[in-house]
Amino acid sequence: MNLLTDKWIPIRLGGQFSQITLQQLLTTDTDYHLALPRDDMELGALQLLISLVQAIAPPDDAEQLRQRAKTPLTESHYQKITEGWLDKFDLLHDRQPFMQVTDPKAKEATPIQKLFIGLPEGNNHAFFNEPGEISHICESCSAIALFNQASNAPGFSGKHKAGLRGGGKINTFAVGESLRETIWLNVLSQQVVNQVLPEAMANDFCWISPIHSGQKIPADLIGINRGLFWQPLRLRLSSYEQSAVCDHCGHTTEKIVDRFLCEADFKFEVVGQWSHPHSPRQWDIKKGSKEKERYLSLNQLIPGWTQLNQFVLNQSTDKQGSARAPVIDQFEQVFLDRTHNKLVLYVAGYANKQAAILERRHELFAMPEQWHENKKWLERAIDLALETKQILRGRLYYFGKETGAHVHTQAERQYYQQTESNIHRFLQNFSHRIEARQALQEFIDQCKSLARQIFEELTVPYQYSPAGLAQYAKSRSSLEAGLRNISI
Repeated sequence: MNLLTDKWIPIRLGGQFSQITLQQLLTTDTDYHLALPRDDMELGALQLLISLVQAIAPPDDAEQLRQRAKTPLTESHYQKITEGWLDKFDLLHDRQPFMQVTDPKAKEATPIQKLFIGLPEGNNHAFFNEPGEISHICESCSAIALFNQASNAPGFSGKHKAGLRGGGKINTFAVGESLRETIWLNVLSQQVVNQVLPEAMANDFCWISPIHSGQKIPADLIGINRGLFWQPLRLRLSSYEQSAVCDHCGHTTEKIVDRFLCEADFKFEVVGQWSHPHSPRQWDIKKGSKEKERYLSLNQLIPGWTQLNQFVLNQSTDKQGSARAPVIDQFEQVFLDRTHNKLVLYVAGYANKQAAILERRHELFAMPEQWHENKKWLERAIDLALETKQILRGRLYYFGKETGAHVHTQAERQYYQQTESNIHRFLQNFSHRIEARQALQEFIDQCKSLARQIFEELTVPYQYSPAGLAQYAKSRSSLEAGLRNISI
C-alpha cells in the first residue's frame, strides 16, 4: 500500500464509510470527514495526513498557503508534487518500508494489538479491552497505528525508546470546515519552517537513513520531515495475502497484518528538544535564562481548559514562559482576519503513567472572534478560575486537618468538571460580542458561586458536632475573604 496513490484514508460521506486516496482528498472540494472506531486513531490519521502533506508539498509562503487552503489542487499539480516521493511512502516496500526496518533483531513476533495504544498485550488493560480483540488489521489501520505509536505513545517498555517528544504530549490543531482545509491550516509554510527549525538539516526519513545504535543526535539538527515521522523503534510488520475483515475499522482487505517484529534494547540519545510543529511548550526562567524546557503534557485529573492560555497564547513572566504550537502561531498570523474570523482548536493526546495509558483526551474549543484582540481577558479568565480553585482547595484542606474531612481533592475534581461548561459559555459570550470585561466578570462570579456550592456540599456532614460547626464557620469565613480578593 502506497500512502500517496492507494485508497487508505478512512472517511465518512453521506453516512457511508469508505477509503479514499490522498489525491482525491486534496484535489476535490468534497466535505470528507475522518471515520474510525477510536478517536485516538482518528487523531493519528489526521496527524499522519498533515505530516504527509508537510513533507511532500510545503507551501513557499503565507500567500501560497492561503491559496491551497481555499482551492483544491489540480490533479496534474498533485502528480507533479508527488514525483520522486512514491518509494518513500510504501508500507510494505521490500527495501525501505514506511516507518520500519527490514532486519529487526527480535526472537519472536508481537501480536498486532500491541501497536494500538492502550490496548492490552502484557499488563496494560486500559479501556476495559481484552487481549486478542484485534488479531488482524488492514494496511490502512497498520499505517495509522504505526505512525500514532511512534508519534504519541510512551515506549512499549523500559527496553524501548519513546517518540521524539516522549509519551503523553499534547497536540493542538486548527480545525477547518472540511478535512482538506484542516490539513492545510496545519501545514507550515517553508518560511515558517525555516524560522522554527533554523539549524535543521535536510536529513531523510528514519526508514531511509536509519538511526544508529548508540548515536547522539542534536535535536536542533533534525529536519522537519525526519522529525514529524520520527521512528524510535526498529520494527517490521508481518503481512500475508488473504481476504478478511479488519478487526479495527471493519473494512474488507485483501492483505492483512497480524503481528510485527520489534527489536528491544535499541538505544540512542537525542540531545536537546526538537521544536515540534504540533506541540505547545513551556519552560522555567532562572536568572533571565530558560531552564527545563518541555512539551505540555496531559494530566488525568486536570482538564484541558486549565492550559488554554498555553494552547493559544505566547506567555512570559519573570519565573516561567510558554509558547503555543507553531501551527497555532501560524494560524493567527496567516489565516485569522484574512480568511477565518475565529479559531476552532482541537486538543488531543494521552495521559500516561510511564508506559501505561490512563486516558485518551480529545477536546474542542471554539475560540471567539475577538480572542486575539482581547488576549488579556482570556489570560485573566483562566488565571482567576484557577486561583478560585486554589482558594477552595486550600480552605477545605485546613478544614480537613481539624475535622478529619479529607475532601479537598474531591472538591478540586468537582470544580474542574463543573467549570468546563462555564469556560465554553465564557468563550461564547465573546463571540456574541458581549463586552469583554462584562463577560469576564460574569464568568468569575460563576466560578466563585461554584466554589461556595462545593464547599457547602462537602462540609455539611461535619457540621453536626460543635467542633465541626465551629471549624465550618471559621473556614467559611476564610473562603469568603479569599474570594473577595479575586477581582478582574
